[in-house]
Amino acid sequence: MTDLLQNRAYLHERHRLSHQQIDRWLGENRAKEFLSEKLRQLEAVKNFLFVTGLLTKNDISYTCFKGPLLSFRIYNDPTIRISHDIDLLIDKKMINPVMDILTKNDFQLSEGTFWPQKKVQQELFVNTAHHLSFYNRKLNTCVEVHWVLMHELPVTQKKVQQIIADNLTEIEFSGRTFPVFSLEFELLYLLIHGARHGWNRLKWLADIHDYPVSKLNLQKFEKLTGQLHAWRIVGQANILLNHFFNTQMPFCREKRIPSYFIRYALGFIKDDNAQRLLTREMVNHFRYLWFLFPGICYKYHIISGTLFRPNDLKEIDSSFRIVYYLYRPYSLIRRRGLHV
Repeated sequence: MTDLLQNRAYLHERHRLSHQQIDRWLGENRAKEFLSEKLRQLEAVKNFLFVTGLLTKNDISYTCFKGPLLSFRIYNDPTIRISHDIDLLIDKKMINPVMDILTKNDFQLSEGTFWPQKKVQQELFVNTAHHLSFYNRKLNTCVEVHWVLMHELPVTQKKVQQIIADNLTEIEFSGRTFPVFSLEFELLYLLIHGARHGWNRLKWLADIHDYPVSKLNLQKFEKLTGQLHAWRIVGQANILLNHFFNTQMPFCREKRIPSYFIRYALGFIKDDNAQRLLTREMVNHFRYLWFLFPGICYKYHIISGTLFRPNDLKEIDSSFRIVYYLYRPYSLIRRRGLHV
């Protein structure tokens, strides 16, 4: 498997590294051979400017994260890091207005995505899901509209919203001003995002390795990490960075990191299959997520998150929330146990 991590095609397809990033990884200089990728990324930047322009024109407040601006922040080039989606964070009260704007501009809900019509279902959806995905076939562009970054955290969403509000800034790009996270919060978000996915793509670890850490306020970052109880994730990332890049971040407070927490991520990165769909792997991933953050509050969020799946709203119709939570165990047994 180690040999595959020296294979350009594998790194590009499985780990979604751009050819410029692969050059950095392999110590080569072949990115110019893949001009079509650069052109696609330039088109992605154009579409990003179009979508954000639509929201600005309609007085919709939003925060940009990941995407071209992250690439611009890390590499001073919006096209080096591959971006497939446009990720925007909005106030949940603006979901319907944003939907109207996007649908009027040829965006439709992506395949497998839906927005329930009944109020009780919408409330359940918003409280358990974190985004809606829209796709424009003409532009070949996907927009993910988020109202929370993630639900399963060791603190309340109210506290997360306050932390985000305290850590917003602006970035100048293409003659416009864009609202983004502060450097410190963005790095912490990238760490949590990568850890939640088991670091199964090297692109996420490359983001951390290449991030302009020297520009951070270290005390501010450490305070944020403490607020979100994320020192275990920082420690995990440092071990992975040392393993793959022979380096680490200048933060190292967590000494007690569960060995399974490291083994799972290493195995996932080196696995030649990015998707794990077997019941056994679902159990292993749940076990991994269990170690992600300490504390009873987080464990409660993890357990409650397994009791409801937003897609269940398409299969049952009830005015009582408890029905949806009772349906989840039944649907799991039916699909995984009885194969119905």
